Amino acid sequence: MTTSPQAGANAPMFAQARALDPQRHAHLRFDRQAGYAFARGQTAVPLVATEFAMAARDLPIVFAGDEQMPMAVLGLRNAQNLMVDAAGRWRPSRYIPAHLRRYPFILQEDPASQRYALCVDEDAEHLRSAAADAQPLFEGGQPAPVVGEMLQFLGELQAGLAMTRDYVAALRAENLLIPRQVAVDLQGGERVTLDGFLVVDESRFDQLPDATATAWMRKGWLAMTYFHLQSRLNWGHLVALAQ
Repeated sequence: MTTSPQAGANAPMFAQARALDPQRHAHLRFDRQAGYAFARGQTAVPLVATEFAMAARDLPIVFAGDEQMPMAVLGLRNAQNLMVDAAGRWRPSRYIPAHLRRYPFILQEDPASQRYALCVDEDAEHLRSAAADAQPLFEGGQPAPVVGEMLQFLGELQAGLAMTRDYVAALRAENLLIPRQVAVDLQGGERVTLDGFLVVDESRFDQLPDATATAWMRKGWLAMTYFHLQSRLNWGHLVALAQ
């Protein structure tokens, strides 16, 4: 079986994203404990620069897609997320990427105004919960505190995305990204091959000119690259979970 992290990342998450509206969504309440069943089909998800240190403890970090952006690998088979159990709970003590923690909220650009609007996935279980501690999105016709909190979180993600694009541009400028394939044997004799992604060539990275390495150190890019290289150890974690 062959799996592509990029293909797994394309599993739909926001089935019914609509701009947040005080009339249309006045009745909605946000349940933070609704879980991660919505992410079961996510084999890999995007990461931003500020997540590398935490994600590298638990998940392989690769680069994929047309823009060769960093992604956290969550499973070994297509449409499989090994971090989510049958009840929709995330595995204890494993890092949860911000791409999933922000759900069911998303910023979408309005081409006409060239501004971003806060949207919600109207189909999300998080907004259909009857839990007593679910938080209203609006109070007295005005956005409730949770809306401001999520706007700040999404704004930080946007800033992190800009930093990440700069980092990837630097990797590409130094010709450090190379194709890689991982083949693993699972219990029962099944062999799974993951391809369609890139990694940093460690030998080329070690040969960066001193001036470049110093500039990268000041920008945090050296540390990010070391975290990426360290994350290779996490393929074994996924294999153990897939048995």
